[in-house]
Amino acid sequence: MAFTAGCGSAVGKSEERERPQRLAAPSTGSGKALGQRELEQAAVSQKDLPARTFDALLDPISTKRSPVDPASCQAVADSAGLSSWVLPTARVKQVIGSAKGDHGGSMALASHTPAEASRMIQQVRTALRSCNAFTPAFGFAYEGVTVLPDPRLGDESVSFRLLQVVSSEGEKPLKVPVTVIVVRVGAALATFQAANFERNGQAVVPRDVVDEQLIKLTDAAR
Repeated sequence: MAFTAGCGSAVGKSEERERPQRLAAPSTGSGKALGQRELEQAAVSQKDLPARTFDALLDPISTKRSPVDPASCQAVADSAGLSSWVLPTARVKQVIGSAKGDHGGSMALASHTPAEASRMIQQVRTALRSCNAFTPAFGFAYEGVTVLPDPRLGDESVSFRLLQVVSSEGEKPLKVPVTVIVVRVGAALATFQAANFERNGQAVVPRDVVDEQLIKLTDAAR
């Protein structure tokens, strides 16, 4: 259920295309707010990466979320769950099929205003300063929240990893490594996540997916 980011071995290697990186300082700048159809067309697909599958997740455009304890972790929890605490004008969610040597993952694209999207990333960054663990009202608990170095993608970005504590009665809890990357490109937010259910190391977000998606999103926002 999660993804990883550039620095700190969060994103897998890509040999075919140079990874798009942010060279300038973060700026809210300007950017076209993409509608639903435009966002769907900008989403990476198997046509772009034939070695992978991309299956759409049907999700209404709403701010429905699961409250967490402590509340200060809410922005972190929402990012990890590919949800949004601000109503987007459009949203696309996909499950990413695994390829040789990685775990696949999932991703979400959401259309906002540039200032709104920038504020949302800042809220995640602020939450990460104090968030170490949290428990949702529904679902499994999370612990070991760790900030990763800024992968310096898009107009601004943030990345973190955590452990999903999968509990079953009478059994020792399983701690599943999860990694999340959130990137702003103009008025859009791209959230990537990967989970390593084999628990043989950290979860790694496929770099080819991140690279291709950011290229397509950047082109669409022009």
